[in-house]
Amino acid sequence: MWVFIPLKDFVQAKQRLSGFLSPSERRCLFQAMVEDVLDGLTKVESLERIILLSDDPAAGLLAEHYQIDCWSERALAPPGLNSVINAAMQSVVGQVSSAMVVHGDLPLATVDEWNQVLDLHRQADAARITLVTDRHCDGSNVIIASPPGCLTFDYGRESCHRHRIQALDKGIPLEILERQGLSRDIDDGDDLAELLGRDWGSRAPKTLNYLRENGLDQRIKALTAGEANSAFIKTDVVRDS
Repeated sequence: MWVFIPLKDFVQAKQRLSGFLSPSERRCLFQAMVEDVLDGLTKVESLERIILLSDDPAAGLLAEHYQIDCWSERALAPPGLNSVINAAMQSVVGQVSSAMVVHGDLPLATVDEWNQVLDLHRQADAARITLVTDRHCDGSNVIIASPPGCLTFDYGRESCHRHRIQALDKGIPLEILERQGLSRDIDDGDDLAELLGRDWGSRAPKTLNYLRENGLDQRIKALTAGEANSAFIKTDVVRDS
């Protein structure tokens, strides 16, 4: 099993958190999340190869540190998440029987969860797709495709639904899973608030350490609490009018 991890320009990552974090803070947070993901994946013995898809120099440094590969996005395809991932998957057709695409904002994932998903996928011998959705059952946080070219990756809003429809149209069995860590990507303020509002044990150590050591956890809690109060007040106004 090969794994592809597409990584945006770290400076431009997580734009939806711009109301909570500065560009440099978002960059550092994103790198911490990616490192949590890689700390887990590199401990999964059944994975043959892990490949970052990025042109950011930081991705190259991470690849060196973890002794994994980094492929240039520009060398693969025109800009765009879907075009890059589809080109990467097509490039390994015939080389490997299965490939997995993972996003870098899943710091709560554990080695046990990775192994569970991979073991479930291996139980069938024919062409198949395994998809781990987000907690809203909307996104596609992890996709395993056997063979790699059996699915045209189509990320964006409601990608889980589009991938499911495509699998049905092609007659390829697809299993949709949820897992506590794998289904919690960090995209917006609500995701950050949940990350900081619960005891996750040993999960996401680098991500949580970065937020806590720099005092960002208190800022985020205050801002998300303010948004919740504002929404409550607006709701009351609508009801009274």
